[in-house]
Amino acid sequence: MKKTKPLFIGLYDTNLMGIRYLSSTLKTHGYDPHLIFLKSFNSYTVDDPTETEYKLLFDTIKELNPSYIGISLMSSFYLSVAKRIFAEIKKTTDITVICGGAYATLFPKECLEMADVVCRGEGEDVIVEFTNAIENNEPYNNIQNLTTASPDGAQINDIRQLEANLNKVAHPDFGGDNMYYINNDRITKGDPQVRSHSYELTTSRGCPNKCSYCSTGSIRNLYKGKGPFIRQRNVDDVMAELLDVKKKNPGLQKLRFWDEIFPWNKEWVLEFAKEYKAKIGLPFEAWGHPRITSDPTCIKAMVDAGLSKIVIGIQSGCPNVRKEIYMRNETQEQIFNCAKVLSEAKVPLVIYDFILGHPFETSDDLKETLELCRKLTKPFRLQLHGLSFLPGTPIEDIAVERGVKTWEEIHAEQNRPLREQYHSMAWWRQGHGAQDSEKVYWYSLIYLTQFKSGERIIRWALKKESLKKNPKKLLLLHKFYNYRVQFEMGTRKLKFIVKTMLKR
Repeated sequence: MKKTKPLFIGLYDTNLMGIRYLSSTLKTHGYDPHLIFLKSFNSYTVDDPTETEYKLLFDTIKELNPSYIGISLMSSFYLSVAKRIFAEIKKTTDITVICGGAYATLFPKECLEMADVVCRGEGEDVIVEFTNAIENNEPYNNIQNLTTASPDGAQINDIRQLEANLNKVAHPDFGGDNMYYINNDRITKGDPQVRSHSYELTTSRGCPNKCSYCSTGSIRNLYKGKGPFIRQRNVDDVMAELLDVKKKNPGLQKLRFWDEIFPWNKEWVLEFAKEYKAKIGLPFEAWGHPRITSDPTCIKAMVDAGLSKIVIGIQSGCPNVRKEIYMRNETQEQIFNCAKVLSEAKVPLVIYDFILGHPFETSDDLKETLELCRKLTKPFRLQLHGLSFLPGTPIEDIAVERGVKTWEEIHAEQNRPLREQYHSMAWWRQGHGAQDSEKVYWYSLIYLTQFKSGERIIRWALKKESLKKNPKKLLLLHKFYNYRVQFEMGTRKLKFIVKTMLKR
């Protein structure tokens, strides 16, 4: 084993694939990396690490005494946490710190103010060259994808060619004793995912779309001329990863595919469904798209293989908002066709994702969203949330150009406390606190479209113009139905936990 000891820190995600890929890649080159997962993800609320948790982190760093520390910065949401970690490391040690992830890719100069080195883009080959340089006491400032300090402020190196063959990439590190998990004021040694009832993975990299609110389009622009952006692993490679995970975690009950959009290649999907059913046979979840997830043969094959839940991004029922603001080109007809296909294939749980509560929308836009939701084939559930102006995404420029936000307002929002940023994304909290009562009226009606009994309430509310000025009754109904949904989710989760415990 080589002498260089890498340490990677992941924030708010115990399954963070980025650092797991880096870890497994370094293992194949003779290194012994360690991983620390600080806090877990919670879609409802999130808090900064406690002082006890920070102490556990820094004590563990001191104990491991790594050669360098890598921190993944996927989102600006956790920027304040990362800044504190960076500052504390630099205050107490002289360990080299390297930063990577989506945020680091788009803002290398800003990240260089915190870290010694910044990695842009996919990092498997980069981390090997960087670690080899440290191992051999050689300079690393000319390695592709890296940004380092220079007399001019920052030396931003060119982006290298993308790895076209994903089957060559080592599977994410899983189940090793080289990991630590810090949460609830405790530290646990070992992979926190080994006893989880679920596992997350991707079968591809890249996305064919350029939605304005997503950083993928901006990252895709960086890779222009660097090879195909959308790449797919072969089915055998995916099965090999899953079979290994099942062996290491016999209590595994569910899989989540985090491909940007799955499925999109018919031949691949049909082969996957056949092999998955024969070799894995567990329920799985995936993300889809109205223009792509609409082949009846593919969807039926996936359901037969175990597809239990699919999330389809629609974002707005207004074609103008989708096209001009969100940079999405699907038509109403394509959305309805997708819903029909999913219903006829009997997907157990269909969720439609919408972005509401943002400065672009008008009451007329919301009315169009309501009408679209009323026409979607039931059953379905809605995933409603606010718009986050993620740094480096086109939606920032659109907002400033249209005069709905200033750069000062956008930057202020991005630098809010962690919990406040998360709460602004939760639609029901934002809706309750909105100043525009008419918009709250439309939000509540949209929310109710997912329930069979909701249509009667909607027809009643549409006749009551007074509710637009005072939607308190609708908010009470919305609150009741929201508790009902949370109860259903809690019940499903409890059944899952019990089933998992009995299996073990």
